[in-house]
Formats: sequence, C-alpha cells, structure tokens
Amino acid sequence: MDDVFRSVSESGFGKKFLDRIADDLVFTATGTSPLAGRYTSKAEYSEKVLARLHERLATPIRPTVEQMLVDGEWAMVRFRSEGVHGHNGSDFSMQYCWLIRVVDDRIVEIIGFYDTKKMIDLFA
Repeated sequence: MDDVFRSVSESGFGKKFLDRIADDLVFTATGTSPLAGRYTSKAEYSEKVLARLHERLATPIRPTVEQMLVDGEWAMVRFRSEGVHGHNGSDFSMQYCWLIRVVDDRIVEIIGFYDTKKMIDLFA
C-alpha cells in the first residue's frame, strides 16, 4: 500500500492508481453525497466516481498519508488533501479514511469515508 499512496501523492488518482485496481473492485463511498453508494467494478468506479470528480476539480487531489495500518489483506489509510478546489470555487481539502483490501497485489475493495458536506458543495 505504501507504494500505491507514494505514487498517488506524486501524480494523483490517475493511471498508476488505476493499474493497481482489480477489474472486479467493490468501492463503497459512505455518506449521503452525490457520489455515495456501492460500485462493483473498476469501470463503474472510473466512470461514476473518478471521472465525475475530475470533471469538477480545478486542482488534483494529491494525498498526504497520515496513518496506515495493515493487517493481512486489509489496510486502513488515513490521509488528507490540501489546496484542492472545485471549478465552482468550493474547498475540497479534507481528511479521508479508506479501508482497503488487497489480494494478489490488486486492490479488490475500498470503503471510503469522506466529508459529506464538502462532496455536496463540490457538486452544487
């Protein structure tokens, strides 16, 4: 997981991140924002989460990892982003917490916890 977040810190949630995701990824975005829900493939996650975020963000998310705990297939990664803004002027800097399951060096599941208000403001 360390190498994944090191590359994401440098280049954002782009190709290097997607290359580590399994085709049958299960991604759950918690809360009640426009992106909240369960997505059951890499393609669906790319289209309905990443693409929609990238359309609205004026600056990329380049996370800084604050804490990572690994236990078998599961990791908890607490990270933050700073200086991130939407095209609509919203502040999208926030704290995140992801539970990530890795099998055979592929990310197969992510459960993400977000600031629902900031998500809603980005999509306003």
